[in-house]
Amino acid sequence: MSASMILPYISDQVTPKALCIAQAVGWQAHPVSLVPPPHNGHGIAPRFKDQYTKLTVWSLGEQLGIDSAVYLDGDTLVLRNFDELFTFPWEFGAAQDVFPPHDFKAFSNTYNAGVLVFRPSQATYEDMLAKLETAKYPLGYAEQAFLNLYFGGKGVRLPLAYNGNMVAKERSPELWAELRDDMRVLHYTVLKPFWNPKTPDNQLLTPEEMQQYIEAAEEKRDGLYRDEVRLYLDAFRRMMEDNGPAIHACYGQS
Repeated sequence: MSASMILPYISDQVTPKALCIAQAVGWQAHPVSLVPPPHNGHGIAPRFKDQYTKLTVWSLGEQLGIDSAVYLDGDTLVLRNFDELFTFPWEFGAAQDVFPPHDFKAFSNTYNAGVLVFRPSQATYEDMLAKLETAKYPLGYAEQAFLNLYFGGKGVRLPLAYNGNMVAKERSPELWAELRDDMRVLHYTVLKPFWNPKTPDNQLLTPEEMQQYIEAAEEKRDGLYRDEVRLYLDAFRRMMEDNGPAIHACYGQS
């Protein structure tokens, strides 16, 4: 099956260096406009206020000639082929959400929006935008809650193997062990080995700094997610082996 890797991005939120790196490893960059949060952002955490821009992926069908798509959050890692999703016969699919042990919601009936399979449609996109201001849903969960409402009666639940939310390991180690050999996408929800919160938003870690940071993440949270961090480290090393010169060249950009 022929599938393209498309990176929708908000132009003023991605540096030229970061964009260069994404393109160096095979992503086709596609700028999109910010979709502002409804109600002027009231009731929505600052870190979620640009998340409604995720809805623009529904508009890419006519623009890019796409009739079926899989959306992946930036904190996911593809472990195995998932070509079968591109022949998904329904309009929308997502895996259930999972919450930490201290949260009563446990394995939720709601969808997690980190991995979505959908059929792009300009008409659907415009209908979503038209309903953002009047739709009733928990604003604290931003676009994820909106998508749960919008597709609530017609969405299909995907197996957790397509969105391996890491908190499930803490919630049910037995379930996580069963998922392990079949998992297609790993979702780094509770531990992000690639992100140093002390690094300014407009500054990129060098590949060497990134590798050191990932290695150090193995021992975070008492080493609970050591195996999952090592999967990320292995993928990072393979990426550098395959694309190292092109990636290093990107750091010369201003």
